[in-house]
Amino acid sequence: MSLFTINQTIKLAIASTIILSSSVLAKGINYPDVMALIEHKSTNLAINALSDNKENFTAYTDSDGQWITEPDRNWCSGFVPGIFWYLNALTNDEVWQQRAKFWTDGVRSRAYATDNDTGFQIFDSFGLGYTLGGNATPDYKKVLIGGANTMVEQRYNKNIGTFRSWRQGAKNPTILPFEVNIDQLMNMELILWVGQNADKPDYTEMAISHADKTWEHNLRKNASTYHVVGYGLDGKVVDKRTHQGWKADSTWSRGQAWSVYAYAMYYRYTGLERMLERSIKSYEYFIEATKLQTQDFIPYADFDAPIDDKNPRDSSATAIVASALLELYKITNEEKYLVDAESMLTSLATPEFLAMDPEYQSILLKGSEKWGEEEVGTIFGDYFFIEALYRWQQWSPRKLPSHFGL
Repeated sequence: MSLFTINQTIKLAIASTIILSSSVLAKGINYPDVMALIEHKSTNLAINALSDNKENFTAYTDSDGQWITEPDRNWCSGFVPGIFWYLNALTNDEVWQQRAKFWTDGVRSRAYATDNDTGFQIFDSFGLGYTLGGNATPDYKKVLIGGANTMVEQRYNKNIGTFRSWRQGAKNPTILPFEVNIDQLMNMELILWVGQNADKPDYTEMAISHADKTWEHNLRKNASTYHVVGYGLDGKVVDKRTHQGWKADSTWSRGQAWSVYAYAMYYRYTGLERMLERSIKSYEYFIEATKLQTQDFIPYADFDAPIDDKNPRDSSATAIVASALLELYKITNEEKYLVDAESMLTSLATPEFLAMDPEYQSILLKGSEKWGEEEVGTIFGDYFFIEALYRWQQWSPRKLPSHFGL
């Protein structure tokens, strides 16, 4: 029996009963039942999907809901230990800390590898362990600094004022094409944290420059987002395109969610009012565009594409924004952000979007990689859903409704 299966048999039996309970389906899903389901699915992720192997990670399920195993170089590898760090914080169950440490060590080499998603890989593992998991060790801090150093050395171009994203594989910031995607904002938390905690104010300035350039060129006047902007080495924009949306001038919903979340995160680190304003403007576009598509707070993959079988839902976008709204509420104390976050979490906790079937391995249903692909489970959707529940526990003045999945 695996090290991590100790004392889990009873929990799994209870969780399976909850998942299959017709009474739960009839009433809606209350918070304890959602947490039991999350623990059940996350235990299955560790033991069955990843085979208790710290070299195994995942990003998406297949269409049948089975996690597709990938190596640590996948952009999503940091979300696996991140889920376990948050579950450790939510439950105080030592097994989650053990798993978190185990898979965090599995992404250690990513701090020194070529990847525009080093921030996702390293901050959501080592960063959460250091700041949230009670593992504020010199070793973890060294890895965080190493990851930031790698990004600066391989990705930052001072003439352009941004960190390069794509084309994938290029590690030299002076080689064309030089592309910056909206996702890259999220990876800047690693740079900002190291700037603040390792006496590297120049890193903070680089991250701020990246945020300002992204706002100038990746966002339109109405605060909707372009996915990818290409620059010349003189800093001039040469093209704008999409990789995950419908077409170049349409708005990919998860890209919009990254903007909402990232600029709120920037405000936390910098205190710059323009960052807060940008998060709010990005959210105003997100919610209005979502309401034009649906009333359940879960957008389709592209806000502008026809609603057909090529435009899947993306529950991960809502999970990201729900978590961001809780930060906006914490910053502003404005009730509307708390209300909207509650509405989004409530929608995600219905059987339409929560994977009640124990054979379906992800927590959330109806995520997507991009426009044109099928609906699947996503590890990042699960991560931000759990993060949002943790933030609700920490920052909300009230509990979620007793049956918040109605």
